[in-house]
Amino acid sequence: MAFACCSRSSRFASLSRAAAKYASAVVRRAGATAVHPDWTVRAEICERCPLRVVQGSVSYCGQPMQRKLFRDPMTDGCGCPTWDKAKAPDEHCPLTARHEAAVTSAGSCDCKWCA
Repeated sequence: MAFACCSRSSRFASLSRAAAKYASAVVRRAGATAVHPDWTVRAEICERCPLRVVQGSVSYCGQPMQRKLFRDPMTDGCGCPTWDKAKAPDEHCPLTARHEAAVTSAGSCDCKWCA
């Protein structure tokens, strides 16, 4: 019973984060918020990534979030559309250039985009 409660809670948290990211992307597309100045370079890096999955005509970082809620970002990606993720100024790639888990600490990041 306790496991089911925790499972529902983390599922809700995952869906809430995904909904917030989607809402930010919609607002960004409307031109109401900032876009990362090097988003095209970031998107190009994503397009060459082995985690990239194309669903329909959209490129995702791993399987789309709605297809796989529980994931390890290093092996499954984050599930976000790559172009929307690349445009977000506060987002980071989940991997390093060596395809290891990226670490952000004290304002420093070793992800593919920041390295």
